[in-house]
Parts: sequence; structure tokens; C-alpha cells
Amino acid sequence: MKGETQNTPRAELGLARWMARARKMCKNAGKEPSADNIHDLRTALRRCVAIESALTECDPHPDWKKMKRAAKKLLKHLGELRDSHVLLEWLGKLEVAKDGLGETLKMSVEQEQKRLKAAALKALGDFDQQKWKTWEETLAPRAARVAPDSPVSYYIALERWQEGCRRHRFALHSQSRIGYHRLRVGLKNLRYTVENFVPELIARWADDLKRLQDLLGEVHDLDVLWSKVIRARPASDRATLTKWKAAIEQERDQHLAQYRSSATGKNSIWRAWRAALPENEKLEEAALAKLGAWAAFRTPQFAYVQRIAARAAELYDLLATRGFAVGLPTERARFVVQAAALMQHSGRSGESHRYHKESYRLIRKQPVPIGWKKTDLELTALAARYHRKALPQTKHKEFRRLSASMQHATILLAGILRLANCFEEAAKPIRKLDLDVTLEGLKIRAYGYNGEEPLLSKLANAKHLLEIACRRPIIILPGAAAAPLRMAESKAKTYAA
Repeated sequence: MKGETQNTPRAELGLARWMARARKMCKNAGKEPSADNIHDLRTALRRCVAIESALTECDPHPDWKKMKRAAKKLLKHLGELRDSHVLLEWLGKLEVAKDGLGETLKMSVEQEQKRLKAAALKALGDFDQQKWKTWEETLAPRAARVAPDSPVSYYIALERWQEGCRRHRFALHSQSRIGYHRLRVGLKNLRYTVENFVPELIARWADDLKRLQDLLGEVHDLDVLWSKVIRARPASDRATLTKWKAAIEQERDQHLAQYRSSATGKNSIWRAWRAALPENEKLEEAALAKLGAWAAFRTPQFAYVQRIAARAAELYDLLATRGFAVGLPTERARFVVQAAALMQHSGRSGESHRYHKESYRLIRKQPVPIGWKKTDLELTALAARYHRKALPQTKHKEFRRLSASMQHATILLAGILRLANCFEEAAKPIRKLDLDVTLEGLKIRAYGYNGEEPLLSKLANAKHLLEIACRRPIIILPGAAAAPLRMAESKAKTYAA
């Protein structure tokens, strides 16, 4: 159906705003189920569902699904009543509707509307507003953790653009009613998502989004009207049917022509929208931010793993600059090791001593980020899997089935991650790292590290996997030291898998 008649003010965006508005409009519609009240309630509910759809991909809280089920149930009961309102509008606008069939349809819709109003009032009475308010109090603060106009928000908008564009291409190819209906839903989801998550874009996009949504809404309304004509017409009255079909198709074609003029060709509005969304380096950063947001909802001490991710990226850069990242089966290894660091504790809700394995399973179930390959996500899961406990071994089926290049990449990135985790255990923060390649091996200078126990022995164990990957011994020194400290000799332990 048609979109809202006004743009949404920036200050009124957010889940708390729309859940509260849904409660208010539910009360209003319960008193008077007018066309405006029903429309406003459905709009508020759909915005809540659009926000849920975006955030439930990151946040596993069970109240999201409960809220969505309640909203969808009410939307279903209100949908037919909303259709009847729109049908009466069209029957009042179309010239062809002034004949006998038009009058019959009006009477039929008005009669049906009485039953639909009664059903809608019952559904509104059954809607548990107290539960809705409880979900609002729980979910609104969680939704606020994804900041508007942040890389995560831009990535969410890009996901909705991608889905909408896919539906756009399908609709143009199939020219089917169901195709255009799905496109309308996709366009509506894009509008609500950008409106909520990227308000700095909605100022530029709002008019076009609303206009195209309205055009496709009118097309959908005409399709609903035609199905009503088919059911109501006398079986033998072909002349009347032909006249109505011509009138409806004329209106429908005009609206579709207006949509296509804006949405196709070199100056397509879809291309203009895509140009404003992340690509290249910014897309990589946005994808990493989305994975981080997913991990943040599952990691109590997320600031801790964020520091580890930054240290892992620093280590990777030092090694890559000196040629130790050559030949890796991915061009985004730096983002992979950061993502693995951010997501390494995501499985902690299960058995604590095996959480690295649960993290591996959870990461592998994630959708492949836009721009990534499936092997990139697999490598992320493997690096997180081997950031602790047992070293990668051929007896592990997840490691054994890998190609030689993937095995090497797993060892290298997991080795970086182990060392980054260990550095984070220092009594005083490590300020920065330096790396020198010498005849003795790789010398890592850690500024802030004092060379004392217990970190000394932990580093001796943690560096072992990276030594295997680089095929050189690694000596870790305090940043101000001029010569190597005598490291505690410790063979890397093989922990139970």
C-alpha cells in the first residue's frame, strides 16, 4: 500500500520511537479503526519489524522473535481491512467504476468491511500491549548499541540495497505481479532501514524512496482491485470485463512506466543509491564492523577482544611488510585475522573449556560477508578455532581437509592471534611492536613488556605456532633492550582437542 505522507524527522528515529508509537496507534485504532489509524499502526509495526530484521542477524536475544511474531500476527489481521480502504479509494477515482459493476463492488467492499472491522477490533483487543512494552524496554537499549551512520549501519543498508536490487532485476525480467509485489516489499525495507540506521542518507534518498514505493504500492492496489473484479463480475459479461481490464491496465502501465524511467538505464536511481554505500576499502571495513557487531552481542568483555584485534592487525602488518604474508589464499588476510580476533570468544556461552570449538561452528554458520569469499569466512573460523588449546593437526578433520595453502594460512593467522592474545595479558599495556629480521630469527620488540614472568613463559608457548608458519625462531624483547633476553625454554604444549 502507499507509504507515509511525510518524511520522518531524524530526531524521531529508533526502535524505542516506533515501538512506543505502535502502542499509541494500537489504542487509537482500537477506539476508531479508521483508514488513517489502521495505516499509521501498520506503518509503525512494519518499521519495528524492519529494525528487528536487521538486528536479529547480530543479536541472539529471544525477545526479537517474540516481538516480530506479535507484530506479524497483528499486521495479518489488519491487512485485509487496509486493502478494503484502498479499494474504496480506487473505486471512487476510476471513471470506469461509475457503472453497475462499480456500484456492486462498492457495496460488496463496504459490506465486507464491517466484518473486517470487527475482526480487526478483536485482534487489537487481543494484542498484549504490556508484553509489547516489556519487549520495548528490553530491546530498545540493545538496538541503540548499533550507532546510526556507523560502518555497521552502512553495511546493513547495503544488505537491504542488495536484496532490493535483486528483486528489482527479477521483477523487470519476469514482469509478474508477484515480482513487483516482492520488489515493493524490498523497497519498503530499504527505506525503513536507511531511515533508521543511516539518517544522513535519508535526507537525500527520502523523496525518491517514497515516490517509487508509492508507485509500486499503486500497482499492487490495482492488482488487488483486478482480482476483486474477477471474483465479482457476471460470468457472461465479457464487455464489462474487457472495459475494466483496459482501464486498470492503463493505470497500472502508467505507474510502472514511471517506475522504470527512474529505476533503469545509466542514470538508474539504484546505481545512485549504490554509489553512496561502502565499496572497496570502506566495504571491507564495514563488513568487519558487521562481524564485530555480531560478536559484541555474544562477548561480555568485547573491549578486550577489540584490543586483541588491533594487536593482531599490527602483528600482521609487521610480518606482511617483511614478506611473510606472500602466497596466502586470500587478499584480505588482515581483515580475516581481525575478524577472528573479534569473534574468538563468541562461543563462550557453552562449555567454557571448549568455547573455541563452538566459536568455530558459530562463525561458519554466518552469511558470507559482501565482497568476501566462502574460503575467507572458513579461514576466519579456523583462526578463531586455533587461537588457543591444541595446535592445528592433521588428525583434526577441519584442518586435514584443507589445501596446503589454506593450512599454511591457518597456521600463520592462528599464530598471530595466539601471540596477540598473549600480549594482552601483560601487566602493563604493550604500547607498540617492532619487528627485525636477523640471522638469529625474527626479533619482536614489545614496548611496555618487561621481560619477566609469568608473561615470559606464556610468550614462549604462544609464539611456537607463528615460528612454524614463518619457519624461523622468534625472539621477543622488551622495547628498550639492546640484546635478547634468555627466554625460558619451553616446548609448546599440545592440549587435548
